[in-house]
Amino acid sequence: MPFTITAANSADSHEIAAVLRRSILELCTADHGNDPEKYEPWLRNKTAANIENWIHGQGGVFTAVDPHRKVLGVAMGAPDGEVLLNYVLPEVRGMGISKMLMRALEDYFRDRGLDRVRLASTKTARRFYLSIGYAEAGETHTGRGMTFPVFEKVLGDDGKAF
Repeated sequence: MPFTITAANSADSHEIAAVLRRSILELCTADHGNDPEKYEPWLRNKTAANIENWIHGQGGVFTAVDPHRKVLGVAMGAPDGEVLLNYVLPEVRGMGISKMLMRALEDYFRDRGLDRVRLASTKTARRFYLSIGYAEAGETHTGRGMTFPVFEKVLGDDGKAF
């Protein structure tokens, strides 16, 4: 499936919210176990209004869109080098979209002079992050009643990990 990575557009905020919500509910069951007490707090801030604020905020927000401008995935990074989001629609999982979104975020960080990227990974995404050069940092992040391992990656000047 062809797709393009682009800076997120606030006109897509409703569609981005739907991608986030579906991905969390349908793909992250290993993390929330279909327990509403775990996934409802996770979904709470995934609204079009919040997403529009994120897009106009200080971080970088990128989307993967198909030729018809349908949003297939979204990623967001903070200016300090932290990956805050990387989610795709369930039906496009495994098609390279998350990998390309991560490349866009890494370029965003590199353009800001950063050489290290950090993120808290779901159980669902652990294997993915390991496959693209991230390593467990030996730390955890706790939120929404769940614990997430922290991963990091050192970036090189040429776009490759050291």
